[in-house]
Amino acid sequence: MIRIEKLIFFYADDRKPALNGIDLEIEDGEFVLITGSSGSGKSSLARCLNGLIPHFYGGRLGGRVEVSGMDVSTHAPNKMATCVGMVFQDPENQLVTADVEREIAFGMENLSLPRHEMAKRLEEVLDTVGIAALRKRQLHELSGGEKQKVAIASVLVLKPEILVLDEPTSELDPQGAEDVLSTVQRLNDELGITVILVEHRLERVVHLADRLIVMEQGQIIADGTPERVMEKQYVSICRAGVGIPPLIRLVHELKERGMEIKGVPLTVKEGRQLLKGIFEDSTYSPPPAADRPESASPVIETENLWYAYNPPYAALKGVDLSIGRGEFVAIMGRNAAGKSTLVKHFIGLLRPSRGKVRVNGLDTMQTSVASLARHVGYVFQNPNDHLFAETVEEEVATALKGLGFSDVEGRVREWLDRFDLLSYAKQYPRFLSGGEKQRVALATVLSVQPQVLILDEPTRGMDQKLKDYLMRLLCDYQSKGNTVIIVTHDVEMVAEYAQRVILLGEGKVIVDGDKRQVLSQALLFSPQINRVFQGFARLGVPQDILTTGEVLQLLQH
Repeated sequence: MIRIEKLIFFYADDRKPALNGIDLEIEDGEFVLITGSSGSGKSSLARCLNGLIPHFYGGRLGGRVEVSGMDVSTHAPNKMATCVGMVFQDPENQLVTADVEREIAFGMENLSLPRHEMAKRLEEVLDTVGIAALRKRQLHELSGGEKQKVAIASVLVLKPEILVLDEPTSELDPQGAEDVLSTVQRLNDELGITVILVEHRLERVVHLADRLIVMEQGQIIADGTPERVMEKQYVSICRAGVGIPPLIRLVHELKERGMEIKGVPLTVKEGRQLLKGIFEDSTYSPPPAADRPESASPVIETENLWYAYNPPYAALKGVDLSIGRGEFVAIMGRNAAGKSTLVKHFIGLLRPSRGKVRVNGLDTMQTSVASLARHVGYVFQNPNDHLFAETVEEEVATALKGLGFSDVEGRVREWLDRFDLLSYAKQYPRFLSGGEKQRVALATVLSVQPQVLILDEPTRGMDQKLKDYLMRLLCDYQSKGNTVIIVTHDVEMVAEYAQRVILLGEGKVIVDGDKRQVLSQALLFSPQINRVFQGFARLGVPQDILTTGEVLQLLQH
């Protein structure tokens, strides 16, 4: 089905190859998971499979890529569209029409399918992806996760033999991600479609794959069944910046402590079976409560906040919040729950339809965005919204110059170095990978050191090494009295680093409290470790355990 021989590829003007000596064969019907650090070549390899490389991106290509008997160097992407369907990391890159139905029909119209066939496929794919309720909606009204589902539907409707998905769940809530991945698994199991999935968050998908491929610096460093790769090559893939699922990480930690555990678990069920014996006949004390400043003065306040994009349908409904100085707050909830809408009020990008928002005592209805920007830094969900300069270094310098900072050149170099971006300083930002763009956006905002920092899905597209570095940076930033607010679907990151969780649903605050109160024993918004230990309640294991580190602490007592 797919045969790659001695593949090497350089993007235009790059001296370092994005892909370097790739030899790979993928058979019909396989479910292949590709992972690796940011910039390791995952997306570049995916682009080779449908001809985007070399026909769209250009550059120098060596070796051979053959898909279903077609050489991608001689077959343009439009010739391969019915063979290979690709869902991009950023859905904005492939949505071209105004509304959902037209977007899904667009590809079928280009193939000149009969009208009755288009109508049939449209109904099937709307139900398959679970977006029938969105069929008449305008694309600009949709949340990031909803746009991702529409992008997936627009590819599936063409019935490709091979489905390539580049981080398709990066903007989806846990339930939305599960829905999409279940759909993909069903397409693989029941229709025999070959699935190639590029993903950072392995805990979501590793148990579904037949095969796991790990990349580093444009090369394949591991290739085998997920069980074998995670057991035999654990150390090397950790060094490569791969995000190891917490359960697998826990098992390896326990093995290092001399405990006898056979194999590695890929699911919660397997984890309970392997770990049950270790936690029998033991007593435990609960983990310490998260440290949350109790008397911190409020830096952001909302009173009866209502907002509607299209009245009378409200995106926010009577939100009352107070966020104090020095807090680390995670805002979570399903797609379209109102998370991004809420935090855009904190920087004045949106103004209340009703109610009030105050930032450092300033009423946002009476304060300009430019004035609020001196107090609040905002990192958008889509990093492309930040990028307008010709080079990465100009991107960071523009924000510093606009706010009157001295030693701009030194600060630019400092923050590019902090996010491992010095080698990209002269590059055009929009040509970078999704994870690299995200790092540029973060460097741009963090370089001005605002008192309140708001990040909308900041870890999207990031490898584990960079994610850990960013979180340490944010914790240090918060420890100096600054406030950090993160909008995220990354439950594992929240469990590890946040203090307080605000859970939104349909524009309302559903729960607001300490992370243990909100995340423990939840059906959807609970971390993997907590879901495993929910099965050990009768053994006396505390039910508010959230992380691998907390489990290891329990076993030391």
